Amino acid sequence: MPTILIVAASPLDQDRLRLSAEVRDIRHALQRSRHRDDWTIESNEAVTLDDFRRALLDHNPVICHFAGHGDAGGLCFEDADGGSANADAASLARLFHHFKSDLKCVLLNACYSDHQAEVIRDEIDYVIGMRRGIHDDPARRFAVAFYDAIFAGTDFRTAFDLGCTALDLNGLPDSDVPVFLSATHLTSSTLSYSAQVPAIERFLYTYYNTPFEERAELTTKGEVLQSTITKHYGEKPHRNINQVRVLSVSRIDDQHSRITVDLSDGLDRGQVTVYLRIKHLDIRVEWEATVGLWSVPPRTFLTLGSSVPVLARVQARLSDRYWGEFSDREREFQAISLQTRDGELIEAYVGRSTADYEPLMAILSDGNQHSLTLELAHVTERRDTPVVTRLLSQNWLCGND
Repeated sequence: MPTILIVAASPLDQDRLRLSAEVRDIRHALQRSRHRDDWTIESNEAVTLDDFRRALLDHNPVICHFAGHGDAGGLCFEDADGGSANADAASLARLFHHFKSDLKCVLLNACYSDHQAEVIRDEIDYVIGMRRGIHDDPARRFAVAFYDAIFAGTDFRTAFDLGCTALDLNGLPDSDVPVFLSATHLTSSTLSYSAQVPAIERFLYTYYNTPFEERAELTTKGEVLQSTITKHYGEKPHRNINQVRVLSVSRIDDQHSRITVDLSDGLDRGQVTVYLRIKHLDIRVEWEATVGLWSVPPRTFLTLGSSVPVLARVQARLSDRYWGEFSDREREFQAISLQTRDGELIEAYVGRSTADYEPLMAILSDGNQHSLTLELAHVTERRDTPVVTRLLSQNWLCGND
């Protein structure tokens, strides 16, 4: 039988929290449920760090719930005298590592616990934290609604949504404070509650179930894109989607967002990224950015070249290759690896004395892939040495969109 371990700590040198009421209300949620015999709740209050470690060993929980205080430095447990004893994120992640075969969800019902959640997600499938301070009553209401959903048989993400929605329904603040994170070894996502999420899911459900030749009206450019969209998809078969779920929303600017969604047609599931322009209640797809469209197709550019610089949306990564002089214009170049939306790999070069060299290196120096919009050009007769002439945007949106 799966176990929920609830550990609570409210040290004497911190503001007092009604943690016993939270534990009581979660137990009542289980008692109300039709599946009350399917779960076990174990709770420890006034928990020290050693108490916590032993409780994990004793109960091997599926869900671990911490209720108490937190800050950027860690979660606040109690010491032997009832004072504060902080546990930092890295130490907690190392502890959870030993229980990850059974432990599937960690709920950190504590202020400013999103930092700990971000680190713990490297070990545990699903983690919920709080991205700023949260009041005692909303924190308790969120937890109870979360477990109402879990005991009814929902998944963790749905339970998170319903926990946040419960605060809205009751006119309580802080519904945007909880944040849901899935593990880096799964479909990594980070999502906070927003009234826009249902609207985005409804819009994308319509978009993905609209035939390719009719999608232009749902884009920011409308009918201007009609022929380009028709040519892009060609004879590709249309897939009917029966569920769209937003996994993460990343704001790019005041109007644009990068959305990661999970699509299901009832048989298969898949993760895609879409760029949206959101103006109040009006939502439109930034189509060129979403499909990674180049101003000249990559293969054409590499085979035939182009008389003008090319707009290129790519996944860029720093390469370990370095070139000396191969052009009259620049004497030293750094290589970067570019991947198109279709998976084609291109090696391009950046002049070390150009204005965009330092900004590009600042982005790529972490060794990860980054979505960039670049301007590429051929500066020699060789087609395998395109040069980055401009960094247009640190995402796939730019002024030309």
